[in-house]
Amino acid sequence: MQTRRAFTSLSLLSVGSGAALYGVSAILVLYLYAPVHAGGLGLDRISAAQLVALFSALSFTAGVLGSYAADRLAGTRVPLTWGTCLRVVGIMVLAWPYPSLGLLSLSIALQIIGSGLMGQCLNALTGALYAGVPGRLASAFSTLYITNNIGAAAPLITGMLALRFGYPVGFFAGGAILLLTAFPFILMQKRWFGAIGSLPVSPLPRQRRHRLVGNSLAITGVIILLVLFGMATHWLSIARASTLIGCLSALLPVGYVVAIYGSPQTTSHERPRVLGFTAYLIGNAITMMIYGQSTGILAIYAADSVRLNWLGIRWTPAVFQTVPAVFAILFGTLMAFLWSRLGQHQPPASLKYGVGLVLWGLGPAFMALPLRLYPATQRVSPLWLIGFYLLIVLGESLTSPVGTAMATRIAPHAFATQMITVFALSQSAGSALAAVTANWYRPGHEAAYFTIIGAIGWLAGIAMLLNHRRLSAMTE
Repeated sequence: MQTRRAFTSLSLLSVGSGAALYGVSAILVLYLYAPVHAGGLGLDRISAAQLVALFSALSFTAGVLGSYAADRLAGTRVPLTWGTCLRVVGIMVLAWPYPSLGLLSLSIALQIIGSGLMGQCLNALTGALYAGVPGRLASAFSTLYITNNIGAAAPLITGMLALRFGYPVGFFAGGAILLLTAFPFILMQKRWFGAIGSLPVSPLPRQRRHRLVGNSLAITGVIILLVLFGMATHWLSIARASTLIGCLSALLPVGYVVAIYGSPQTTSHERPRVLGFTAYLIGNAITMMIYGQSTGILAIYAADSVRLNWLGIRWTPAVFQTVPAVFAILFGTLMAFLWSRLGQHQPPASLKYGVGLVLWGLGPAFMALPLRLYPATQRVSPLWLIGFYLLIVLGESLTSPVGTAMATRIAPHAFATQMITVFALSQSAGSALAAVTANWYRPGHEAAYFTIIGAIGWLAGIAMLLNHRRLSAMTE
């Protein structure tokens, strides 16, 4: 009973986390892009798309901090609690009715720090809760995938509120949902979880802890000084920042995997599994690069080029960020039921993942059709965007739960939370790649842009399908 209540609190927090992520992101790009007289900040469309992609990339990258703290310093529950609270405060900053770049910077900083502290603690805590029960573990991660996407329906709420009452009300709703869904976990965690997640799995000696704090403060100070210098000299633009973060985000998961693989705490039995997992990391980066187009360029496309008067209703562009959530709940439930019925006869993880990558690649290829068929001045049917989301979310229902579950299963004992963070860091690399590829976007060449991005996805999927037996052997 206690385990069920504990997992229920994590599922609720997953709903709120999804609501905060998707509900805020859906209106953030519109808030950045909207003119000042309409309550926005008046940035150009490419800068707005790049800034949202950078925000996503930095949020994932900062997760290294929380996951390291969980494994080495404090366990999973403390970083998860404080990170959630900081995210709430960061979102609420945007609810201030007088928008400015200063408030935006403060909000983004607080949300990134909060996301960093949370890291992959929720997933790691779920893994610890059901440790030694593989069947329940797979079911738990399928449930979290569904609950997270229930929260992803928040763009329908935040978008409608922003359209009706202004962007601050939409942001307030996103923060309020996260706060309400976090209450059961924050208030009842000691009773429901007991000792689970309260201690680090591989604690640092006290002397090394002090050294870590000092080094962290010094590195943070240097980064702040470099950013301030870049802004003062007008060298640091959004485009240059996207390139720098893109390179860092691409290199960080590679460096992390090398460090885990070569660590003396990783056994000879665990090393081949870490190596085989790199194929999933590459695929995960590609999927996030593709998804980044939907929250950036396609969010603007929805506002400018899609018919919003449909079925007799005036829709907000942010509502299209809810479509993936609906599909995710449907497909996630279907896949969970299918794998449960197939049991030991279900396809191997590498085969599922390869098929999922192919579907991810078909999404942008499908979206290239209306971009090629219709002039930019003509508003198109929303069914085109819905078709795009159908394909990529069907792919996600295969890749996301499979990748997360595998990260917990093959993780070396000393890197239980950090291995899940590596999987998230590959998403960070994909978000940064989305920001970098946005530099190649040119009006009038949208069809070619999406065709190339789609080809990267389905070619990666085909490569994985051709090598799925070898990958299965390495990760078992």
